[in-house]
Amino acid sequence: MQLASEEARQGAEENNFPVGSVIVKDGEVIGVGHNRHRETGDPTSHAEIEAIRDAARRAPGVDPSDLFGGAVCYTTMMPCQMCAGAIIRFGFTKVVVAEVETYVDSGAQPLMERQGLAVEVGREQYCIDLVETYYQSNPAFEQIMRSARRGRLEL
Repeated sequence: MQLASEEARQGAEENNFPVGSVIVKDGEVIGVGHNRHRETGDPTSHAEIEAIRDAARRAPGVDPSDLFGGAVCYTTMMPCQMCAGAIIRFGFTKVVVAEVETYVDSGAQPLMERQGLAVEVGREQYCIDLVETYYQSNPAFEQIMRSARRGRLEL
């Protein structure tokens, strides 16, 4: 989780919402990423998607099912529905989340659990503090992330 937290910090330094993600398979890091939507102009540049892209670049020609099957996604925030869908689609077995206190969950946890993924949630103070600091500079974004109407997936 420390590497995911470092990715989140890097994202925050680039003025992105501070989320970081690391993919581990067989005890080895195969991909890392952080939110990059400001640099790319691509609203799908979420930390988990960036980590998936990084792993795929590192293993050209490897089938995604082989690459990600059995992998664990470490992420500093509960994945959104889009990222959860990618995690499910590519056969990850577990998601480890640093914290769920700084925002309203979009409903992705029960979605992943219904698909057989283990979801482990922690309370990493560093990640909480990083998001709270970001909110101080971006109060409008805080309102969006703490809104109960934030695109919650009903199951």
